Amino acid sequence: MFLSSLVLAILGFGIFATGAVVGSFLNVCIYRIPWQKSMIWPSSHCPRCMTAIAPGDNIPILSWILLRGECRNCGARISARYPLVEALTGCLFLAAYLADVIYAPRDSWGQLPLIGLGATAYHALFLALLVAATFIDYDLMIIPDEVTVTGMFLGVALGAIWPGIRPDPSTASTSLAGLGVGVAGLLVSAGLTQAVRVSSSAVFRREAMGFGDVTLMGMIGAFLGWRAALIIFFVAPFFGLGHACWKLLKSIGKRLRGRQLSNADREIPYGPYLSMAAATVLLSWRWLWEGWARGLFGTLYVLFWWMLGAKVDEPF
Repeated sequence: MFLSSLVLAILGFGIFATGAVVGSFLNVCIYRIPWQKSMIWPSSHCPRCMTAIAPGDNIPILSWILLRGECRNCGARISARYPLVEALTGCLFLAAYLADVIYAPRDSWGQLPLIGLGATAYHALFLALLVAATFIDYDLMIIPDEVTVTGMFLGVALGAIWPGIRPDPSTASTSLAGLGVGVAGLLVSAGLTQAVRVSSSAVFRREAMGFGDVTLMGMIGAFLGWRAALIIFFVAPFFGLGHACWKLLKSIGKRLRGRQLSNADREIPYGPYLSMAAATVLLSWRWLWEGWARGLFGTLYVLFWWMLGAKVDEPF
């Protein structure tokens, strides 16, 4: 048992380190994707002196600490956001590992958790896409298709290749069924978000939600299935409530001082809060589904058919 625990601990450290490396790449993506720049060339360099960053100075998290947040060549300040994104991605990967391998194991105890590690890789890919979408939307109020449309394709394709990879009850037994679950999740999630976007824009007579939020929800549905995506859609506003209240207070203060409000005072990026809700629901789904969501969807299922005049039992 000690050997198994040691192996699991080493795997966990490796997962975190892998996440930090991926986070370093995500920093490049977050900066370059919106400006249509290459992910490969040129190599990472200091924006002030244009000196290429040496491999030894490009170790995730550690290099920033050892360099004290400064360029080795010219002393320019390096934003603390870079190691924070790396650490965040590492922690999210580790959390996925804990959820899929430690707390909800798919393999027998004592065996190398190949199935659990496969699920961790699937969820880590999803979390990495969420991190990229979050910071791009926070910076520029856009969510590029390079992130979300690519994520839609990957979620549908990987779910078809491995039909049982999605969380219950969105698992499938055949590739065709897995493909159908992914497409249904994509269409239901994106369709619901688009309907809310169009109706809200009509009520407020201005765009209430960007189309990037629609594609982001489509990606979430493709990876997790429509049931988890619906919960995410309705939970996300609670994650953004603090930011919305801060914006409201700031706008009231400007009004009281007689200053004109700008578009930035009326808008908040919604993608980060959809992503926060998605990560939270994903990592807690095992307990959320068994403890609450299963009964909720079962009740809604029965009520739906009762209103149509049919008597059915809960499907789960």
